[in-house]
Amino acid sequence: MFWWLSCLIVLGLLGLLWDFKLIAKPQMTVSTKASVLVPTLFIPGYYGNRYSFGHMLWRMHKRGQLDKQVVAIVKRDGHVKLLGQLQPQTRAAVQVLYQRKSSRPNLQQSGLEAVITALQQQADFDQVNLVAHSMGGVTAVLYMLSQPRVPVGKMVTIAAPLNDLEVAENGPISNWRITAHGPEHIEPIFAQFQATIQNLPPELRWLNIAGDILIGGRNDGVVSVNSSFAIRFLVKGKIDRYIEVIIRGPRATHSLLHENPLVDRDISQFLWPRR
Repeated sequence: MFWWLSCLIVLGLLGLLWDFKLIAKPQMTVSTKASVLVPTLFIPGYYGNRYSFGHMLWRMHKRGQLDKQVVAIVKRDGHVKLLGQLQPQTRAAVQVLYQRKSSRPNLQQSGLEAVITALQQQADFDQVNLVAHSMGGVTAVLYMLSQPRVPVGKMVTIAAPLNDLEVAENGPISNWRITAHGPEHIEPIFAQFQATIQNLPPELRWLNIAGDILIGGRNDGVVSVNSSFAIRFLVKGKIDRYIEVIIRGPRATHSLLHENPLVDRDISQFLWPRR
């Protein structure tokens, strides 16, 4: 009996090790086709890691929705290491990982710009799509509003703290009420968005996802729905499409949203709608 238990423990540990290695590697097979190459970059949040989007990317690849062709590692010194190779005319996905996991949004933005520059040395493309979780959503918005050389075509933000007092800090959940004229209080990060909103690309399509675990307060345990959706007053009617989605229930917690099949479905239908 003890021998069998030991074998099960060893097999379990080997499985965890295999999973750990697998979800931070590019997939070798290419199964998707697209008329033009528009890489989709997946950006983790504060202290995010390979698990932030690793399993979502694997699930989407298994369903034939994308090919994770590149893992882009932003090193502590800001340099970028690319694992894998972009392929033309495919639904190429890029998993972005930061070695400095506590980087603030401005540093993450610099890293994101470096990743895109490095990717353009592999293949030609005119725009990117962004999928971002938590503080990565702040990074995505900052990049989108910076008049980047490579613009954003479609953007998905998941549980992004877009009107929080201190981005990425643990503490009371910011939950400023949204009125008919906007949030009742504007935090510094929201004011930063407001100051650069004239750079908003009118052709942008944006899916904004928030979670509500239904225990009161309309939040996912970390970020409130009001914080994520406050941005609507800056963008609605000014871009091609802005969509809000609330995921509800126990699987809508902040760290489980990127493991929720409803989120998978919403992202894939938004990025690659069936014709």
